[in-house]
Amino acid sequence: MSERRYPNESQAYRDARDALLRDEQELVAKTKAVADKRRKLPPGGALKEDYVFQWAGGGNASRKPDRKLGERVTFSELFGDKDTLLLYSFMFGPNWDKPCPSCTSLMDGFDRAWYSVAQDAAFAAVAKAPAERIAAWARERGWSQIPLLSGYESNFQADYMCQGDSDDMQWPVMHVFKKRDGAIFHFWGTESMMNHVDTVWPYWNLMDFTPEGRPDRDTPPQRFRSAFLEKHYLNAK
Repeated sequence: MSERRYPNESQAYRDARDALLRDEQELVAKTKAVADKRRKLPPGGALKEDYVFQWAGGGNASRKPDRKLGERVTFSELFGDKDTLLLYSFMFGPNWDKPCPSCTSLMDGFDRAWYSVAQDAAFAAVAKAPAERIAAWARERGWSQIPLLSGYESNFQADYMCQGDSDDMQWPVMHVFKKRDGAIFHFWGTESMMNHVDTVWPYWNLMDFTPEGRPDRDTPPQRFRSAFLEKHYLNAK
């Protein structure tokens, strides 16, 4: 029995909380065990090509703070002085009115986490929309740290399963790449469309702590709507 007590709590509450704590500890242990298995994956395939993106703003991806909007950036440059690259492809196609609200929620968190992550690994985000539209959306959201790229003229999203049968049918995918002996290899990528990066998503995880739990909605609450997403994804279910 735990010695922890909060003011005026009942014994029934404490007993139930102690039982839940054991479940929470098991969940953390399971998460760490899965991460350990992930680290032991055999080498993935070599990068298909040194893709060329367009700079869309944000952080300093390769120690060049004077990059211009639309400037060409190769995939290999994104590593900077690191050997590992996390690259998140978010849903914002060339003809979308607004990007995906869920991806935007994730990107809000990723932008603030970028500095800490970037001490150990390169971290960037890419979308299929043109660089100018990504930059405009970043200004509206206040994204300023995570490097932002446009894959508008690149085959990266198509090659690495970040889209469907057109440039506008984008999927949210987190990829990790590893540089080894002068070459770049794919290490890991999300392969589940539902809650694919759930453990690093602040909104849903914070709501899990509440008595009400996760609200019954498809996307986090936002002050904007994405007509393209609603028509082609949410209403198509």
